[in-house]
Amino acid sequence: MKRYAVIGLGLLGRTVARELSQRGLEVIAVDLDGELVQAIADEVTLAVRLDSTNREALVRQGIDQVDAALVAIGENFQAAVLTTALLKELGIERVVSRAMTELEAKILKLVNADQVILAEEWVARRLAQQLASPSLVDMVELSPGMSLARIEASPEMWNKTLAALKFRQRYGLNVVAVIKPESDERGAPETLLPDPEAVLEEGDVLLVDGPDEAIEKLAAAGTD
Repeated sequence: MKRYAVIGLGLLGRTVARELSQRGLEVIAVDLDGELVQAIADEVTLAVRLDSTNREALVRQGIDQVDAALVAIGENFQAAVLTTALLKELGIERVVSRAMTELEAKILKLVNADQVILAEEWVARRLAQQLASPSLVDMVELSPGMSLARIEASPEMWNKTLAALKFRQRYGLNVVAVIKPESDERGAPETLLPDPEAVLEEGDVLLVDGPDEAIEKLAAAGTD
């Protein structure tokens, strides 16, 4: 089973740690604040109070053995930089670090962070997308410029099949699944593998992947 470290248990760190743990993954949650550590202790594999700029302390807790780490230290940027550099020095394959500004992002990349996220900017972009395109239910980045998204079927798609719509040719996107509003035995929406001859109906949500530009264009078209 893959193991993850989340260092810094503010809102971002806590949320990521809980989401990973709820997916059945091993999570080591770290912070200098004992209250934050105690608050999440029952929800993760291990919650520990330590100084993440201390190499020996990281190794003692097995953090050098994790598959990936998130550095979500918010108030002490120097600690975030040192922690990021230490994690890469320890050989952790993927280290994602949080930055508050573009300058901080550049510095974190200089110490070999594999990915730097500007959390507030990311939230702002997603909010702008959803405000501009209400039919865009959700969107997750797969790689730079490519995403997986859930988009409500627009009225022009209702009562038509994917084949009749020539979906890929027309929209430049792959349909991964069709989510029906009807519930299954567990009360969850029914998710179907894409059938080119299945008729799309009002309330259907399409799970699609492809270029961000194509996703945003399709979502915007649904508001016309």
